[in-house]
Amino acid sequence: MTTTADPADQLRSVIAAGGISEDALHAMTGIASETLAHFLRAGAAESPGLSTNPPVLTGNDSVRVSLLAACLADGMQSDNDERLKGILESLTIECRLTPGNIARLAGVGVEDVELALNDPHAVPLDKRYALAIKSSFLITAVNQARRQ
Repeated sequence: MTTTADPADQLRSVIAAGGISEDALHAMTGIASETLAHFLRAGAAESPGLSTNPPVLTGNDSVRVSLLAACLADGMQSDNDERLKGILESLTIECRLTPGNIARLAGVGVEDVELALNDPHAVPLDKRYALAIKSSFLITAVNQARRQ
C-alpha cells in the first residue's frame, strides 16, 4: 500500500514548526492569501476520495503548491552534498551546460565540477561552498528566465 502526501497537511506542519508563515506562502506562490487560508483549512476537513466540492486550488496552482510543500517538508532534509550533486546534474542535463561552463561561471576548476558530479564530499570545502552558492544562483537565473 502506498500513501500520498497531503500538501495542505505538509504545509500546516511546516507553518506550525515556524519554517514559514502563511504570508510567506502567499509571497512564494503569488496565490491569494484567502485562497491559501481556505486550502490549508479545507485540507484538514476533507476526507480522501471523491467529493462534490470543487477543489480549492486548481490546475497549475495545485501543482506548484504540491511541489513547494514537498520541497519544504521533505526536500530541506536532504543531504547538502546530494543537493549540490542534484543542482549540478540539473545544470548539465536540463540546461546543457558542460562542466567547463559551470567551472568558468563558478570560478572553480573543471576537475572540481566533475568530482562534485560524482562525489561532492571529495571536493575541498571552500571550492564546494563556492560551487554550491554559484550553482544555486545559476538555477535561480534559469528559473527566472523560464518564467519570463
